[in-house]
Amino acid sequence: MENGGGKASKFQRSSEHRTAVKRRPVRAPTPQPVKPRAVSHTSIVIDSTTQLRYLQEEHRVVIEKNKRLEMRNSALEEENTKLKSDIDNLRSAYEELQENCSSGTSKSFSTDKLLVHLKLKRRTDKETLVKRNIIKNEACFNTYLQQVDMTEHPRIPRIIHECVTVLESNEKFMKSPGLYRMSGNHNVIQNLRYDINANNYKRLRKQKSPHEVCGVLKLFLRELKDPLIPLETYNSIITNSIEFTNNKHAKVRQLVNALDDVRQNTLKFLMKHLHSVARIEENEVDSFSLGVLFCSIIFNETLSDVCPERFQQLTIIPRECIMVIIEDYDTIFS
Repeated sequence: MENGGGKASKFQRSSEHRTAVKRRPVRAPTPQPVKPRAVSHTSIVIDSTTQLRYLQEEHRVVIEKNKRLEMRNSALEEENTKLKSDIDNLRSAYEELQENCSSGTSKSFSTDKLLVHLKLKRRTDKETLVKRNIIKNEACFNTYLQQVDMTEHPRIPRIIHECVTVLESNEKFMKSPGLYRMSGNHNVIQNLRYDINANNYKRLRKQKSPHEVCGVLKLFLRELKDPLIPLETYNSIITNSIEFTNNKHAKVRQLVNALDDVRQNTLKFLMKHLHSVARIEENEVDSFSLGVLFCSIIFNETLSDVCPERFQQLTIIPRECIMVIIEDYDTIFS
């Protein structure tokens, strides 16, 4: 029994000893130092170049914004000066009203004077509104020929080159019945006008109907502030109808040669296109109908503000000029 008791107590002590031993905490692995990734010299150059371009673009944007703010500041200063003047005038009118009331002669003061000053004062003219950037001149339409965007070789308005290219690159457009005679959709033409003023010709090139393209071309020529053939040049060459009738080709050629380079190049490019249009039977358009259509556009200064009774009479010679140029294009521009 003692031996058994001794073994039991020894086993018990060893068991207690095992339970008393604490486990050592698990050590976290020592992190290995991460070597910095080598960056090639080429990538640094690309990043620097990109950053430089970005900074240059930001600098350009800031400069443009500064210019706009300066223009706006100038306009506000002018407006402030005008408002100060109006305040002084109103103060004078108010003081006059007080004096009349205090002197008992209020009936002699015309109250309409103040109302006229407030409601019917002189409106700001268009030139002032343009300077204040309230009204902006159009970049392409309703402007002068020399101010529109030009192409090179030949130097002609880009809008004419774009319209003619769209028409002549599509055989169906050139064979469309009533080409230049039929009116296009007004809303589409106005939207094209806004795009072209913003130097955007994408919508024009995607047109599925030729009549809107023709409408844009005619609108541009009609709204030129200085027509393709000026009145002064026309009157200096063609003095009377009898002389013109007896010598049409010589007079028309003399008229064309009297134009400046831009007008002559533009007229040559346009008439070459109309010469091609008139030769296509499917579109049902001949030189006579084109002469009627374009005489009032190209000679718009000559025929402006003309009463309907005289319009038909005055369009005879301009119409004949256009017909001669279309029919004898090679001879006139040889």
